[in-house]
Amino acid sequence: MSQVFAYKAQKPAAFPHWDFETVDVEYHAATASVWMHYKEEAPPYYSLQTVADVASVRESIKSLFETGALPIRYFVMASRRPGVFKLGGDLTMFADAIRENNREQMRVYAHACVEVMHSLFTAFDLPIVTLSVVTGQALGGGLEAALAEDYMLADETATLGVPEASFNTFPGMGAVSLLARRLGNAGAEEMISTGRTFSGQEAYDMGLVDLVAPAGQARDAAIAWMLSGGEERFERRRRLAALRRRFFPVALEDLISITDIWVDCSCDVTTRDIRHMERLAAAQRRIFK
Repeated sequence: MSQVFAYKAQKPAAFPHWDFETVDVEYHAATASVWMHYKEEAPPYYSLQTVADVASVRESIKSLFETGALPIRYFVMASRRPGVFKLGGDLTMFADAIRENNREQMRVYAHACVEVMHSLFTAFDLPIVTLSVVTGQALGGGLEAALAEDYMLADETATLGVPEASFNTFPGMGAVSLLARRLGNAGAEEMISTGRTFSGQEAYDMGLVDLVAPAGQARDAAIAWMLSGGEERFERRRRLAALRRRFFPVALEDLISITDIWVDCSCDVTTRDIRHMERLAAAQRRIFK
């Protein structure tokens, strides 16, 4: 597996005042939950720095958990940027690397992403429950990251999808495996091949997400869900998530193999596809501004 970035645990004693470039964390005492938010001023896509920051949050939470200083039941992934959860991969980097046939750059990025993705899928190897709270657009890698959590809650007006088919490739950082776990092989293949997007309500109706919240109430709904049932309900959720992982496993080796196919597929697209990718990348940059 390619190595691309360094990450490290921040000191447990400094929690929740940990300092990361693209994400922040907070502790919600009533639910014993650690919330990780993508910062409003951070890139709306997964830069390598964002991937490294999520890995650093992972290591920091594991260190904090080991101290026993605070109870941690839930890890929650959310976004502070209005209208955007995450828009997926760094399309500018993709387009440049494809034009230069720099397959190694693509591979290094993809391997970093799936290493972090797999640790989200395994709940950091901790006895906790993970939850994604999706507001705004969760596209491509944004949806993949949300799917890696044990449970997913979406605002009814959110937009979810994997649009990579529009430039003749596919979502290579986990969607193939994670969508199949929720929708079955046929449902996952249809979603990936069509590139269609769905509202949060539509995604709930089709079984893609576990919970749907009225517009603007996703955070409150997530807190209410975590509070419901107390310790007994938490334990039931945790055991169910562990059961899912055992009987519907997603192996890191398989994720890496899929990324290698994704690299070859992406680097073989046409100039027309690259131009479309660059137009989408320009749209990402406009949001960043």
